[in-house]
Amino acid sequence: MRFKFRRRARLGVLAVAGVAALAFTAAGVAASDPEALPEGSIATSFVPRSLSSQTTVVVVQLRGKSAAEVQADAGRKLTQAEKESVKAGLKASQDALRSQIEAAGGRILAQFQSALNGVKVEISSAQLGRLAAISGVTGILSVATHERDNATSVPYISAPTVWNGAPSPNLRGEGIKIGVLDTGIDYTHANFAGPGTVAAYIAANAADTLPASPALFGPAAPRVKGGFDLVGDNYNASGSGAALIPQPDPNPLDCNGHGSHVAGTAAGSGVTAVGATYGGPYNSSIYTPGAFRIGPGVAPKADIFSYRVFGCVGSTNVTPGS
Repeated sequence: MRFKFRRRARLGVLAVAGVAALAFTAAGVAASDPEALPEGSIATSFVPRSLSSQTTVVVVQLRGKSAAEVQADAGRKLTQAEKESVKAGLKASQDALRSQIEAAGGRILAQFQSALNGVKVEISSAQLGRLAAISGVTGILSVATHERDNATSVPYISAPTVWNGAPSPNLRGEGIKIGVLDTGIDYTHANFAGPGTVAAYIAANAADTLPASPALFGPAAPRVKGGFDLVGDNYNASGSGAALIPQPDPNPLDCNGHGSHVAGTAAGSGVTAVGATYGGPYNSSIYTPGAFRIGPGVAPKADIFSYRVFGCVGSTNVTPGS
């Protein structure tokens, strides 16, 4: 499985805490009276012709309190059985509306009961009004498209301001060793000065229990200086049988992606807009629009050591203190 650091993914409003959702007109709101609309709302009764044929993804919010809201009202943590009871009731109500949503041209992508009572729907923009008119609908929330991009997050914590103090020692990670205990690392990725090609990853994955290429992993490699796979691909502490037994090997190639992302955030070199490893300089002036496919990590000159403690899926109990 090829891990990509920059991935576009549509997220329901449940997936990101604090996301401000754009609410369209729902049942009970008079679309003909603009002053009656809540702040930030737009009427679904009019869709510009240029947008009418486009599809959009929304969350149809429904009447009835989510499990989180029920818990807040109770003033205590609900038992698992209580949560499941609330969620089952909400799902039954959601399922009852499926035929009406589909009749409006919508395709149900997901159903939510934990933090919000709603259904994620793909639908033509021209049919949003029909969704809003369904009995029990209290709002239609837009779904934003988010990207993981260190070109935003690293400047946000002011790391480039620290870089500006170089060549003072260690301000960009010079001489520092960073160990990452996670799902391993894709040392073939351009973010770690690898070739950055699918072919390179496939070749590495075909020999992922053997010592990795010293040009990409080890003391002579440019970024990933060492590490070890403590568990193997099939290990899963929550599994059973053979999955419970670690199968260590010297090659911590990542088949999940999480460890590569963490290592990149900590110390990735950065990847330019054309897919090449970024080689510097590292200062606050480098963040021009469109400069990076992946921004540099916080300490882009540190040495990375990757210790794999997770298999491709599941949990672990081989970490210190377990």
